Amino acid sequence: MSKIKILQGNCIDKIKKLEDNSIDCVVSSPPYFGLRDYSTGTWIGGDKNCPHKRLTKISKDTKTGHAGMFKKGNVVGDAIYKNYCPECGAKRKDEQLGLEETYQEYITNTVKVFETFKPKLKDTATIWWNVGDTYAMSSMRGKDSLFKSIDQSKSGIRTVKRSIPIGLKAKDLMMIPNRVAIALQDAGWYIRSEIIWHKPNPMPESVRDRPTSCHEKIWLITKNKKYYYDADAIKEPCKSQVSEKIKIRFGGNKYGDSKDKHHQTKSGNNYIDTGLKNKRNVWTVTTKPFKDAHFATFPKDLIEPCIKAGCPEKVCVKCGKPQIKEFYRDKSTLPVKRNKRDGDGDRAVGGVYQKWLEENPPQITIKPSCDCNADFKPGVVLDPFGGSGTTGIVAALNNRNAILIELNQNYIDIANKRIEKEVGLFI
Repeated sequence: MSKIKILQGNCIDKIKKLEDNSIDCVVSSPPYFGLRDYSTGTWIGGDKNCPHKRLTKISKDTKTGHAGMFKKGNVVGDAIYKNYCPECGAKRKDEQLGLEETYQEYITNTVKVFETFKPKLKDTATIWWNVGDTYAMSSMRGKDSLFKSIDQSKSGIRTVKRSIPIGLKAKDLMMIPNRVAIALQDAGWYIRSEIIWHKPNPMPESVRDRPTSCHEKIWLITKNKKYYYDADAIKEPCKSQVSEKIKIRFGGNKYGDSKDKHHQTKSGNNYIDTGLKNKRNVWTVTTKPFKDAHFATFPKDLIEPCIKAGCPEKVCVKCGKPQIKEFYRDKSTLPVKRNKRDGDGDRAVGGVYQKWLEENPPQITIKPSCDCNADFKPGVVLDPFGGSGTTGIVAALNNRNAILIELNQNYIDIANKRIEKEVGLFI
């Protein structure tokens, strides 16, 4: 039985307490930079009745321009005061990622999270990191030393215009996902793939000078150049069969003029049409509402391929190495071509061999990748920003264990209810 463990607290502190070399896969969607407040901060001093939020009107009726989220106690991240409240003088204490004053601080903190869980990862581990982007002047207010200030106010109205980070211009796309990936690459991590999450049902935007955003990025990241990845587990169906003409000409004439010598793939093997293809790096997955929380939850369909491909279902209880797939064919029925000179058998070629390959598809066997001769247990998926528990649910439904870390106790309560309802586990 798969197990889900939920830890409450700061992810840096909780990750440090995990066992070294114990995590097979990380799947997470951390808070995006400057998007919203997840209500984990506390205020020291000041007026206890002050909302500590930027006002669009100077009056007793507090408004932020985000009325719906204000009523729930959570507003877009830029609408709150992040360090101190100029209205009442209270100081803010908070440990959440995403409300940094500058995007540089956000990137530095992201790299710190990675460096913290690095020793906890197995050498074969994969990380799937979903990062959203934002625009300059749509989610920024920063320190005077790092930002060019734009301050326009009218009598009786408090401006809600933001400041522009130095090096960027008003309305610039900030390129946060790419900056995060480059920073991690500079820190020694391998950026193996840029996956585009295409949303057919994106959040509507009223912009009139650019296309509406309908995608986010997921980075496939590893700490080594060799790692666990099960491509067959997430292969996709082909839309049409490959014609015989294409099969014959797949390798061109690079192996000679004789069609019998035409190997069909780059590796030199004959092409076998299985009706499947490698999963591409553009994933079309619709967003799905979740009534128990105001924030957008991770779609299960988005997480499933990450876990299936990136986390082994079984690992050795002694050394932690994964079970692997081995492909083989029974060659006892392989027709051979006799060498006229010495009569020795040689591999059949051309159409005969191609036909034999098609009639004898490769068999799959699951075997250990170690010599421990020990039992096996489920692989472990870590989500440092567990939210409503979607990563844990998908992991359990695919026979993996999961460790979720979440700072907000309210979200943990939501996650426990979901897990009990959807998986039948309450651990």
